[in-house]
Amino acid sequence: MDMSLSDPVMAALIGASATMLGALLQLRLSWRKELKERERGQPITKKTRRGPVIFVFALMIAAAVGGFALSEYFMSLRNGDRDTMRAELQSKLSEISASAARLERARLAEREQLESGVLRAEALRRGEEGIAASALVGPCKSQGAAAPGSRPACSEQSAVQVAVCARVPASAIVREVLLFTRFEDAQQLWADSQVQPGQDAGGARFVEKSFERPDGDVAKQVCQGFVNWNGEKARLARIVVKFTL
Repeated sequence: MDMSLSDPVMAALIGASATMLGALLQLRLSWRKELKERERGQPITKKTRRGPVIFVFALMIAAAVGGFALSEYFMSLRNGDRDTMRAELQSKLSEISASAARLERARLAEREQLESGVLRAEALRRGEEGIAASALVGPCKSQGAAAPGSRPACSEQSAVQVAVCARVPASAIVREVLLFTRFEDAQQLWADSQVQPGQDAGGARFVEKSFERPDGDVAKQVCQGFVNWNGEKARLARIVVKFTL
């Protein structure tokens, strides 16, 4: 505890102490003088009687001043304790706020990590199952002349090639691209409609190699070219892209 005193309190204590010591000394001397006068049988005058009363009055004043000084001193000690407690409380509040902020950051980081793990697991699952994409390609329309009563023949070279694209994560590593095609009105299952790259599927086929192209910052497209030179029916072309991260 800080025992330093302010200048007014220190002066009051010194003055009160000096006054009390002086009054006590004078009171003792006065009583001794009165006792000696009584031993000698001398009469006691009013001035002699007033002497102790004056010293007692001086003691009372000195005691009052000393009490005031002590009260100021104790008040300063209480103020010092209050300031110390306020500083300690502010320090504790700062520590609690810092701890709460750290806890909140840790909670957010844990939630982000959990969400990232869930998204990654979902992406891995989708990669194992494969992401599908399909396109409907209409019958080929030849630009050449045809014999009366017949439709113009269409060739692979004159047919329009389309790209069937599946959107995957940008970090995906393509493991396999499965290819399927069937007529628009066919009832067969997709599992029974699988073909190989470059295979003639009856007037239609997929090109032999797939290609990739960017699709924003977090995704890309895996595409496979498809050609339908059948002039009678439209075809459905479907790809399933399997990947890892």
